[in-house]
Amino acid sequence: MKFKKITTIIFVVLGATSATADENGQNVIYLGSGSAKSGDPTTTSNKSPFTVGYLRLSNSTDTVIGGDISGEGTMLDSSWGQNHAVKQATSFNLLLGRNLGKTENSRFDASLILGAKEKTRSCPASYLGYQCYADAKPNTSYGFNSGVALTWTYKSALIGLRATGESTQAIIGYRF
Repeated sequence: MKFKKITTIIFVVLGATSATADENGQNVIYLGSGSAKSGDPTTTSNKSPFTVGYLRLSNSTDTVIGGDISGEGTMLDSSWGQNHAVKQATSFNLLLGRNLGKTENSRFDASLILGAKEKTRSCPASYLGYQCYADAKPNTSYGFNSGVALTWTYKSALIGLRATGESTQAIIGYRF
């Protein structure tokens, strides 16, 4: 639970520091979808991965910073009385990058993706229909998530590719 609070604080700070675009940068929101890592269906989630993210592109420096939340990879869920059900994991990621080239109307950026991905969720079974015994919160463990994102923006449109150890996704976005 502490991890989700820290992630929320990071996204609020990113949003607050760049709530409006100025002459030194632009804000980008993006969505992504693609293909998951394949494997045994009894141990690997087969759901299509997705991403919702934010980037801050700086004009005064070549820095790119952002964050995204993605449904990617596999989590084993032992809540709701299940015995290690295979579910899609959620990852919380920070993007740090640099501009590789720009013109008056476009730019090409590369970012490193660093974050955490859910691995397991477990708790004692409830006999009254709750997710966990006595309606307690489940224990969630996290693993490391990493990858790269390559984006190209032209005027207000963004297209790109986001690849991690769990998925490969095409991304589209809007720069404002």
